[in-house]
Parts: sequence; structure tokens; C-alpha cells
Amino acid sequence: MRFLIYLIFYSVHFYLPAQEHFEMKQLAPDNSLSDPWEILYGTDNMLWITSRSAKTVIRIDPETGNRDFLLAINDAFQTSTQDGLLGMALHPELGQGAGRDFVYLSYTYFQESRKQKIVRYTFTLKGSQDGSLIDPVAVITDLPASNDHNSGRLLFGPDDKLYYTIGNQGKNQYENVCEEILAQALPTQSEVDVLDWSTYQGKVLRLNTDGSIPADNPIINGVQSHIFSYGHRNPQGLVFAADGSLFSSEHGPKTDDEINRIEAGKNYGWPYVAGYQDDNAYVYCNWSSTDNCGRYDDYGCPAGAEVTKESAWTRADFVPPIKTFYTVGDDYNFVDPSCNVLFICWPTIAPSSIDIYENSTGIPGWSRSLLVVSLKLGMVFRQPIDDQGNALGEALPYWDTQNRYRDIAVHPNGREFFMITDNRGQTSGPSNSNTDDLDNPGAILRFKYRNGVLGHENSRNDPLIKIYPNPMQEKATLTFSHTIGKVNKQIRIISLQGNTIFQHADVLSTLELPDLSAGVYLVQVEVEGIVLTERLIVR
Repeated sequence: MRFLIYLIFYSVHFYLPAQEHFEMKQLAPDNSLSDPWEILYGTDNMLWITSRSAKTVIRIDPETGNRDFLLAINDAFQTSTQDGLLGMALHPELGQGAGRDFVYLSYTYFQESRKQKIVRYTFTLKGSQDGSLIDPVAVITDLPASNDHNSGRLLFGPDDKLYYTIGNQGKNQYENVCEEILAQALPTQSEVDVLDWSTYQGKVLRLNTDGSIPADNPIINGVQSHIFSYGHRNPQGLVFAADGSLFSSEHGPKTDDEINRIEAGKNYGWPYVAGYQDDNAYVYCNWSSTDNCGRYDDYGCPAGAEVTKESAWTRADFVPPIKTFYTVGDDYNFVDPSCNVLFICWPTIAPSSIDIYENSTGIPGWSRSLLVVSLKLGMVFRQPIDDQGNALGEALPYWDTQNRYRDIAVHPNGREFFMITDNRGQTSGPSNSNTDDLDNPGAILRFKYRNGVLGHENSRNDPLIKIYPNPMQEKATLTFSHTIGKVNKQIRIISLQGNTIFQHADVLSTLELPDLSAGVYLVQVEVEGIVLTERLIVR
């Protein structure tokens, strides 16, 4: 079992204490979860988990590991990598004797074609461990579903509404290449009247708990529907802040994964804009507009196809992301032959979910931050945000293991974090190379914060590691405190795309850093299971 401990330094906008120490513990055995999708920390102090392909809901005691099987959904349909049992939301009054012990689930079903529904179940409990989900009531049916990009994140909002993400169904690529992207399409009033939800693709929906359209939903293009925002690609993460702000994480194409602040009635640009509207490393090639669309090429565009530059598309309601992973120049080489697995080498993190940290008594310096979970890098990125929901500085990586992180739950104490991992698929993890040999497949990992490590040095206000000058222009030196300088250590320089640029192991007190191209890097120093990280800017 890998044990990684991070100490993060950050000084651009605010002060973080010099030490952050996490212990990792595996709570569920390898492959005990089959394609897990959602993990929630319930008001009953239990972990609630959905499994996409097993089509089951279970509760797990985070202290003992004991599991309580709640439900198997027999009519759920699953044949691909992004359908089946997906999102789950717990009513905030569940278990409080208010008669609202409701659990909302979203899953794919088949009725002439693949569709999605949201169903409400009632939770019952015999004793302390024997629970069940009973009395299913359909909230909404006939939602769009596909073999790809279903998104499927379900959230109970502070306004007692349900929020739900539906992706663009994987259109305009691979086996769906000849199908038109409908992320910009909006329903007509007649479609809403007959309950035709076919345009609900690439959208964030807002629903009453009975499935009806809230009276205060935005009116977009003259029609009020369940649509809260539109122009999304594959938003698999959705979370509310305490002040009611709504944030989403969204998969980009080959670059520009996004963190978005979701606002009512706003347009987030897909497929005309990926990330920022900057004409960098993306143009919209509409494969469905040409007769030879079936010969899909991820790096080209067929003759005669409609092509639209980002700057050529204008909408008054467009809202750019607050953060991208990562924006690269228009000359970026996506087909570098030195990269043997292109998916891994693309400048993205594959954000599978998002959570928020606002606990002022938990980890010093963390509140207020978004936690973005990465599939292909086996990391969680902590993105500090200000009171207005704007990103502050660079996102900081934590807990890198050779896994595919699917979803995260935060303990109310703010010091424990629970991660579910995919039981299959490719990742790079700390190895910086593609592999499907996962460290903890289909498991639950707990990362628990502990303080006090190397505190005797921090008490003198001496930095444990320091880079000078920083920003670096031609040369810079990495120096270590007295104790760190006397022991063996592993040193790595990592690009923000997760690539290891430089590594060195030795007992030394200083190190001249190598020449680096302009950009932002993370310098990591591992000492006896502790990882110190310093951000380096090269100009």
C-alpha cells in the first residue's frame, strides 16, 4: 500500500501553513466495488455508494468497513463505460424523523432506445445495519441517454430542488461521429408541452422533487423548461457552496477541462468553445455536416465539413470557465510520436467529479477550495477560490497514486477524505506512463489529515524547501533546511500536465535546477514518506 504525505507551500494570494500530513488507509478490498460512480457521506455517518455496472447501492461504515446492501436495480441498463446506475442524492432530512427519508437515483434503462430516468426511493432501517431502499417513484423519465458522455451527477440543492447533469451524449466523435451535437439546442414550447426532453443534451437541469419544472427556472429563448444552463460537453462533477454558488467540473476534448461557476440561463460554449474563447488548440469541426463523417479522425477534419473558430462564435449569454486544465498554445503537438498513449499525453486531467471544502476548523488554509478529482492522473487538485467564486492561483495536486479516482466525499470534520477508485481503465498516476495496473482497483481510500510532522523546524519559521530566485529566468537553486539537507531525498519537477521533467535522488543541501521552458511547474521533494511541494514559475 502506497503512503504519500504532502506538505504544500503557496504564497501568491494567501498563507498556507508549511505542513500538511495525510495518512492513507484502504477501507474496502481491491475489486470489492464494480465500477463505482458516486460516494456520499450521509447524515447517518455512513458512506453511500452507487455501482454503475453492478447497479447496486450500498452503505459502508467508515470505521469498521461493514457494508449494508440496500438495493439492486433490475431494470437498469448497462452495456458501455458511461451508462448504468449513475448519480445519487440524499434528502438532507433523511433519518431525522421528518418523513422525508428519500434517496434519489439516476439510471439508464432501455425502452426502444437507451434512456435515463430519476427515481425516488424511501430508505428504511431495521436496527443499525439492515437498511433497504423501497417504494420507487419515478421523478422524471425519457431523459436522453447514450453509450457515452451521459454525465449523470445528481445533487439536492439548498433550494430543495434537484440538479442533474446530462452530457452531450458523445456526439461528433468515435461511433457517434455522425450525430449532431445538441448542447446548444433548446426546446420549443410545444416540445415541453408534450414532455419531449430530447434537447436536454449538454445541459444542467433543475427540477422540483416531483419532476415538474420550477416556476423560477430561467426562461431561455422564450421557453421555460428544466434547463438551468446549457452548452456543456461532459460535466461529471456538480457541487454547491454554502453561499448557494453552484460549481461544475467538465471534461474537455483533448485539452481544456473546465471548472465552471454555473449560473441560471447561461451558455458555457460547447461545442463552439473549449475552455477559454482564445482560438488555442481547438476549432469546432462539425463531422455530422459532411457525407463522409464515418471516417472519424481525432486530429483532422473531413473536406466540406463546417468549421468554426472559437472567436467566430458569439453569444451574449456565454460564460467562460473560472479554471482550465490545461490551456495550451495553438501549436501544441497532440501527436508527438514520443508519447506512446495519446490519451495520457493530452493536456487534461479527466475530471470525474468535484467537491468543495469550506471547513474553517479542519485543515488550516484550505477553506475555501474546490476539490477536483482526476481519473487519468490519480490525483485530486485543490483549487482555492475567493468569495465571488473566482479561481485563486494554480490548483495544487494531492494524494497521487496509481489509480483512477472516480468520486470523493468529505467527512464533516474536514480532516478525512474518502475516495472511490475505478476497478479498470488506464491511468498514469505517479509512474508518468500509461498503465492499467491499478494500485487499489475498485476500492475505497481514506486520506486522513494529521498535523505535527516536522513542526520543530516550522516553529522557527524557516522554510523546509526554498527556490531562489522564483520566478526563475536563467538559473535557480533549490535549498533545504538543516534537517532536510542531511537526509536522502527524491526530487522531481513536474509540469502542470503531470509529466515528470526532471528527477534526482541524493543527500544534498542545495541543488541547481535544470534549464526549463517558460511555464509553471511543481517541485516535489520526498523525504521519508513526506512530500514537500513548491510551485516554480519560469519566465
